[in-house]
Amino acid sequence: MKTWTEWQQEERRLLGKEDENQQKRRAVLQLQEAYANHFREGLRFVEGVSWQFRKNDRAFLREDMQERVFSLSRSVQEHFDVMEEAFQQEKRDLEDQAHEVAYGKRKAFLDEQEVKA
Repeated sequence: MKTWTEWQQEERRLLGKEDENQQKRRAVLQLQEAYANHFREGLRFVEGVSWQFRKNDRAFLREDMQERVFSLSRSVQEHFDVMEEAFQQEKRDLEDQAHEVAYGKRKAFLDEQEVKA
């Protein structure tokens, strides 16, 4: 059976993991924002050169390039979504573990109080 001190150490370890999870989530959000900005710039570029393609008989190249950009963007966004879900699951797991630790701490405290009495 763990003592209250051991439960306290476990709680600190979990808090460290929760902080790490939050830092990872913030980093991914920053990356996602940077990607969104980059994607917008890419769309502006495609739109800017589209006039050049319209002036000749290769208009299908613009459409093909635009479809590739959208396809890659969907793929990247799906990856971001998978990462976010993984971080959410890790957060839920850590919260569950924190509840178990809190219960263990209460039980250990009561057991220690009972031994003293």
